[in-house]
Amino acid sequence: MTRYALGLILLSSVAMAETQADIAARENDEGKQLMFQQKYADASAKFRDAAARTNEGKYYFNLCTSLYQEGKFGEAMTACNTADKNAPDDKLKEKVAKLREKIQTDAKAANVDVSGVGTGGGGGPTDLGNPVGPDGGNGTPPPNGGNGTPPPNGGGPGPGPGAPGMGAVAPPPQQALFIAKKPEHNYSWALGGEFFGGGGKIGQPDYYGSSAFGVRFHGDYLVKPASKIGVQGYLQITNFTAGSMQNPNVSTLDDFDLGVAGYKHICPIGGHLCFTPLVGVHLAFMSPAGMTDGAGSQVFNYTAAGGRLELALSYAFGSRFENVISAMVGANLYTKVFASPSDPSQGLPADQIGLDAGGAIGYFGLGYTRRFDTPFGQTPFVTLE
Repeated sequence: MTRYALGLILLSSVAMAETQADIAARENDEGKQLMFQQKYADASAKFRDAAARTNEGKYYFNLCTSLYQEGKFGEAMTACNTADKNAPDDKLKEKVAKLREKIQTDAKAANVDVSGVGTGGGGGPTDLGNPVGPDGGNGTPPPNGGNGTPPPNGGGPGPGPGAPGMGAVAPPPQQALFIAKKPEHNYSWALGGEFFGGGGKIGQPDYYGSSAFGVRFHGDYLVKPASKIGVQGYLQITNFTAGSMQNPNVSTLDDFDLGVAGYKHICPIGGHLCFTPLVGVHLAFMSPAGMTDGAGSQVFNYTAAGGRLELALSYAFGSRFENVISAMVGANLYTKVFASPSDPSQGLPADQIGLDAGGAIGYFGLGYTRRFDTPFGQTPFVTLE
């Protein structure tokens, strides 16, 4: 009977520990959603409760981030210091160090002293890395800091507002350090690329083949997020196969396009899927038969104008739809060459290599795009755990 009772007690203890971990994970997820809504004080309460239940470094790191966004630099430093002490790996330690440096820089700019901040709550002697639990015995502090354990929010005997340490506050930062958006097809800018292939006609008949394949790199900027309208700069390289004409000066054709386009995301059912029609114009620089200069470098001495029409179906995934895979159908259009080498030693006239006529190819492509929510040229400062 005694062994049976002891077994029940052990099973109950294990169940209690698992329950606390599950609750902490749920509180952490809720806290991140509140961060997305810019409800930083409410998020801090959720992260504080999660940290109190399991004492894991990742929850203290999230708490450090939310407190920073509240302008509570002293409390944020304490949470970061505790996160560093309880970090399970070097990756989290690096993130903590980066955020702590940011807090120190911003605190100095705001004339706020955080030099006296350590690990623990309220400037008291308790170390948040080893606090007292809700029942006084499982090593987990209660959310409200009961049983004599000061909570992470600085309760208890510590320095008051305006003093160095935990009470150090400043106006909340104007820009969020993290990605603060729910998953939707809004972003600031993006980078991506596609492989494509298809067929059509370029130049005079038989000079070049009817098959083409290439690669495209692009950068996008969403100019009107509410309407999901953006602009794109792109660079595409296309290789046209050789035609049936037996001419030593003509075989394949390499084409290098620099262009700009406008596009609009249309997401009729919301969620992950969007259609994106796009219209672009470009300059085409062509190199027949891999033409090279005297040093052996390939040259693109023939210039034409061109256009691009495309319809893409994309699937976005990730916590903020930051990853996008796309399938597209489209057409690249070309005018006849309007600029060619004036020196015969640099190349033949356009009509002798079949480029005195334009053309078009239809293509199918597959691509990947990475979206960024931060201002152009920046990256997210921190990613919540």
